[in-house]
This record gives sequence, C-alpha cells and structure tokens, in this order.
Amino acid sequence: MADFASNDSPELLSVAQTAKLLGVTRQRVHDLIKNGQIIACKLGRYYYIEAAELEKYRNQPTGKPYQPRSTTSQPNSIDNCQ
Repeated sequence: MADFASNDSPELLSVAQTAKLLGVTRQRVHDLIKNGQIIACKLGRYYYIEAAELEKYRNQPTGKPYQPRSTTSQPNSIDNCQ
C-alpha cells in the first residue's frame, strides 16, 4: 500500500481534535473560526485546522494590551463636589 501523505503537507486537525487540544467545545472552535481568530480550511462540509495555525493561536497574548497610566493630573469626581 502506498503512503499518499507527503512530508511537505501540513498536519490537519479536525474541529473535534482542536477542541480537545484547547480544552474547549467544538462550538467554541467554530466561533473562533467564524471570528477569524483561527484560520481553517473547509474540505467538503468539515473544517480542518493546520497544527501550525493552532500553535499560532495558542501563542497569542491574552487580555488587554498594557497601557501605562497617564502622568497628567486629572481631577477626581470627589474633588468636584461642594
């Protein structure tokens, strides 16, 4: 039997496999695909995610970006009370 998989082809993961690796539901993976946070290819009626794309998603920083506080003096709302 011949092996048709080439060493050049990327490893493709199903939505269920991706969900299991991320520890989320399949619906959450579909939402991530829909929002463009994970890039997937559609083969037939199923989506597949490249393993490299999954690693890119995992390595993204989480939370809000750091924004230093302003050094200018801002009046507090309590200062405006009389």
